[in-house]
Amino acid sequence: MEFSWYFTKGIAKEGEREAILDFCVILGERRGRSPAIVTTRKRGLLGAGNAEPGAGSGEPGDLNLSLRTGNDTKDVRKNRGLLMRALGLRDDELARPEQVHGGLILVADAPGEYGDADGLVVSNPGLWTAILVADCVPVFVFSKDFSAVGLAHAGRKGTEAGITENLIKQVKCTFHLPSHQLIVALGPSIGPCCYELDSATASQLPQRFIAEREGRIFFDLWNANAAQAAQEGIPRENIVMPPVCTCCREDLFFSHRAQRGKAGRQMAITRPGGIDVGGSASRAA
Repeated sequence: MEFSWYFTKGIAKEGEREAILDFCVILGERRGRSPAIVTTRKRGLLGAGNAEPGAGSGEPGDLNLSLRTGNDTKDVRKNRGLLMRALGLRDDELARPEQVHGGLILVADAPGEYGDADGLVVSNPGLWTAILVADCVPVFVFSKDFSAVGLAHAGRKGTEAGITENLIKQVKCTFHLPSHQLIVALGPSIGPCCYELDSATASQLPQRFIAEREGRIFFDLWNANAAQAAQEGIPRENIVMPPVCTCCREDLFFSHRAQRGKAGRQMAITRPGGIDVGGSASRAA
């Protein structure tokens, strides 16, 4: 069974118009359902004549989903409402980690925010979990039948704290699953092409993930997290790498680095059993 990242669209009704939201999704043999969705920064409202700009970061069509980036709260809640309608869920059905750039994984059995955590494993079949990202790696762990899911936010500090390793361990412990039955998917995030660090910070990181080019130092966040998955016994063929660098493709995704700290946030989201994405899809990588 091969899992790969694809682009597809979600549609939400807004009055007489339809909101078209672009998603990046993991798809396998069960082509109509996905255990991993990452929103892009693009949305458009169609109908009643012309397309209408989106709301969230001051750019036409932007789908900022974070209430903590300085955007108008009403605009962000409008965007969230569109996403919820497109996916068929309610905001009060979501469990979210606080995201403090650490390595703590908790088991979620009810909606709400889970303090001090950067990842959640969902044990309730009716519960969704989500994180917000704009360069950090969204790490999805799921069983091949999608019945077991976990999601974590892996930035540099979380990666140092072993966030991906911790997430896999918690999924295995919670659902009593062996490593070979799990898929680890790393979502759109900043790549080794763009994640530049100063020498002092780089010196504290595993040097096999550090590269120097033209006097500049870069960190490979992708392979650092993939290595944690391999260390936990996940077969190489069960590790899905990111389809795109968010910094390179700021036209498609919010990027904290490319937008100099003024970026919105996309949402990574999952639930046990997967999410109905339907429609046509095109390969993302």
